[in-house]
Amino acid sequence: MNDMDFHAEQMTLFQSFNTRLQAYAASPEGTSLHELAAQFNALAANTGQIMDEAPSLIYRLLTIAPQLTQEFPRDLLWYLGQECLHFMPDEEIETFTALDDQRRAAENQGEVFNWSEARASAKGLQ
Repeated sequence: MNDMDFHAEQMTLFQSFNTRLQAYAASPEGTSLHELAAQFNALAANTGQIMDEAPSLIYRLLTIAPQLTQEFPRDLLWYLGQECLHFMPDEEIETFTALDDQRRAAENQGEVFNWSEARASAKGLQ
């Protein structure tokens, strides 16, 4: 898996979460999230700025609606980094660091690395 493939996989996770967020924001318990959901939707429609804008947006979302933290894709928290890492325990960060190191090593050796399989076999990840 090269960086482009990894990015594409993470954008799929972002789009999937955005769909769930839009449904939640439309529900009575999610009415306070309308503005953030609109910002997520705009970012999902134009992912060119995702690395710059998403971390602070996710931080605000998960601070305002901590009940969504467990629903948010852990891979995406790792991928976006910055403020997103505050929602990951140290052990989880260590596991993702090891996975990322494995991915880069495989790429440097010209080998295929399956992130999903490696992640599934990693201890402590959902």
